[in-house]
Amino acid sequence: MCIRDRLVTGGAQRIGKALVNHFHENGWNIIFQYRSSKSEAESIKEELNSDRAESCEIIQCDFDDNVSCKLFYKELESKLEGLTSLINNASTFYPKKLSETSHEDWIKLTSSNLYLPIFLSKFCAPELIKNKGNIVNIADIHAEQGLKNYTVYTAAKAGLMNFTKSLAKEVGKRKITVNCVAPGMIVTPMTDVLSDAQKVKILDAIPAKRLGDAEEIAAGTLYLSSNEDSYVTGQTLHINGGMTMI
Repeated sequence: MCIRDRLVTGGAQRIGKALVNHFHENGWNIIFQYRSSKSEAESIKEELNSDRAESCEIIQCDFDDNVSCKLFYKELESKLEGLTSLINNASTFYPKKLSETSHEDWIKLTSSNLYLPIFLSKFCAPELIKNKGNIVNIADIHAEQGLKNYTVYTAAKAGLMNFTKSLAKEVGKRKITVNCVAPGMIVTPMTDVLSDAQKVKILDAIPAKRLGDAEEIAAGTLYLSSNEDSYVTGQTLHINGGMTMI
């Protein structure tokens, strides 16, 4: 049987790249989607396949574009056999005041953060049911806390958290687990642009007194997606250094 163990969306950069590398290091085969980071995606694929032949495949797709999505689903259909895990990680993130939010902003900020996880889960569900698989959705600490000027983004991520709970109830008897990981402040290129004053303010709100690492998100995701017929479902794993206790 053709084994394609894990499907990761948004796998070429930041947390997605850490997910792909961490899963591969732990023996899983990977398919990952990327949007515009072609050179990065091809580099990851080449490196992983040199380490273990035919263990990584990539698919390009812009989830904001209907034509691109149709081509993505068509290509993915031929690669689904043996799928045991879907990781909905792809995300569009940028600030937008509600007073300035347009319909285009709504589409961009909800397509990858909510719409795609829902319908990609539907698309993959038959194979995941057959293999007693799992779904892990990557949300955000601000889905519960809120974030000024990110109203649509945080609403989409909050919807993703609720989708996780509802789907877990719907498919639990089919031996699929559905969980969520909510990262806090994680070191990425985006945190590099923060001023020293901003970093001090953020660290003051984190009991662990440090930013998180993408590898910590990958490790938590691996835990939620590695146990067949796990008793953990419908849960959100918060990885934020204790920030949500404040």
